[in-house]
Amino acid sequence: MKKKLLLAPLMAVLVACVVVLSGCGAPSVEELITEDLTTQFDEVKNGGDDFLSGLEEASGDEFEQLGIDPKEYAKTYLEGFDYKIGDVTVDEDKGVATAEVSITCKSMNKIVEDFSTQYQEKVAALDTVPSDDELYKMAGQVMVDVTKATEPRKTTVIFKYTCNDDGEWSADDSVNSEMMDAMLS
Repeated sequence: MKKKLLLAPLMAVLVACVVVLSGCGAPSVEELITEDLTTQFDEVKNGGDDFLSGLEEASGDEFEQLGIDPKEYAKTYLEGFDYKIGDVTVDEDKGVATAEVSITCKSMNKIVEDFSTQYQEKVAALDTVPSDDELYKMAGQVMVDVTKATEPRKTTVIFKYTCNDDGEWSADDSVNSEMMDAMLS
C-alpha cells in the first residue's frame, strides 16, 4: 500500500480553494484578498458541501477500497482546523501582494508516519494471513484512528498575488505548494 494514498486527493481539494480576484472598484486590494481567503478557508473550516463533495470526487475509489467514507474522513482530518489572516501587503505599482495566513491543521506527514508504524505493527501481530480486502479494510481503520489521534499544528503561510494587465488580482502558482507545505508540516 502506498503511504501517500490519501494525501493526494485531500490536498488536491484543499489547494483548489483559490480564485481570481478582480480589482474593479470599491474594495481595496487588501480587502479583496482578505475576503477571498476568508471565503475559501471558511469553506474548508466549516466542512462545506462543495469542499466535501470535491474531496469525495477527488478520492475516486481509493477511500471506498479502504472502507472509508470520504466525507467522514474529511471531517475527522479537519477537526481543529482553523486559520487567521494576518498582514496583507500590497504594492500596486509593482502589481504584487502577499497575505500572511496562520493555518492550524493536522499534519499529513505525521498521519502518514503514524499510519505506517501502526499498520505494520498490526499486520505483524496477525496470526493468520488475511485477504487483500481485509488488509485494505484494516488499513482504512488504522488511517481513521491515526487521523483522529493527530493533534493540529500551526503553520504560517505567505500567499503571493499578482495583478494582470486587466487589473485582476490572482494568487500565484506558488499558492499550491505553500498550501501543501502547510498541510504536510
